[in-house]
Amino acid sequence: MEENTVKKKAIIVRCMIVTMLLLVLAACNGKEANIAETPTKQPEKEEEASTTTRIYTDVTGREVEIPTNPERVVTTQYLDAMLALGVKPLGAPSHVLDNQYLGELQEGVVDLGSPFSVEKVLELAPDLIIAADPEEVEQLSKIAPTVVIPWMYGDVFTQLKEVASILGKEQEADEWIAKLDEKAAQGREKIADKIGQDEIVSIFMTYGKDNLRLYGARNIGQIFYRSLQLTPPTFIQEKLADDPNFEEFVFEDISMEKLPEYAGDKIIMLAYGEETKEEGGMLAQIEQSSLWKNLDAVKNGNVYYIGEDPWFTYAPIAIEKSLDEAIKLLSGD
Repeated sequence: MEENTVKKKAIIVRCMIVTMLLLVLAACNGKEANIAETPTKQPEKEEEASTTTRIYTDVTGREVEIPTNPERVVTTQYLDAMLALGVKPLGAPSHVLDNQYLGELQEGVVDLGSPFSVEKVLELAPDLIIAADPEEVEQLSKIAPTVVIPWMYGDVFTQLKEVASILGKEQEADEWIAKLDEKAAQGREKIADKIGQDEIVSIFMTYGKDNLRLYGARNIGQIFYRSLQLTPPTFIQEKLADDPNFEEFVFEDISMEKLPEYAGDKIIMLAYGEETKEEGGMLAQIEQSSLWKNLDAVKNGNVYYIGEDPWFTYAPIAIEKSLDEAIKLLSGD
């Protein structure tokens, strides 16, 4: 009888021990489960951080709620400026991608067509769009927050700083401009004994069969008149004095008969496209004319021919590459 009682007590004790072990194991499993769940919560916090926004007032006066740290940006114009800041956009229109000078820098950027396709922009699922035309906003803002920098807003540096402000890359913009200024200063020293301060430098561009332009200090003139500080014709000096912020004057369309009036001691000639060089093209007509042949710059061999890429593009990297070429061209290297 006593033996049976002892056995029963032993069984009860064993059961209690097993039960306690099971509870301990369950508690341990519960902790492991909690530990395992922790990583799944972290991405949510990261996602929240990446989707924080701020209110940005663009240059047209629109207040736009944009991502603090945009990661999927599409632009309708400012590809070059974004690349200068170390940011590659998801997509850009064909006319922006149609260049040689950017080379590998623009590899992987989706061609949005020209004019750009709203459907292609939608497919890229951007979190921010940087546009150049206020009329683009209505369509694009339905896809993602859209900030506008009108193409004629300021000069190339002003535009770069505005893009930088949108992307949070202000320091990168300042560093880029400082680097270009230093290169320009070195260039001025290098060409100092080749071009005197009193020498007049004229910049012309021909395209097609009928078009001849005289340029000011934007676009092609940015390099020669501003970076290298060469002297433009009196007509251009007066235009720049009336429009110091480049809000209106970029170039003047002129007739071939006006060449003697505007031609300086040295001439920069940009021939845009092959048509202008062919028989009947504007450049061909000019070079065959007595007006051209009798210009001092022509007779003295002071005409410098340049191509459209990268010269015709008014954007940071294009300006930098054009400056490099200009220094070589004018220094004789």
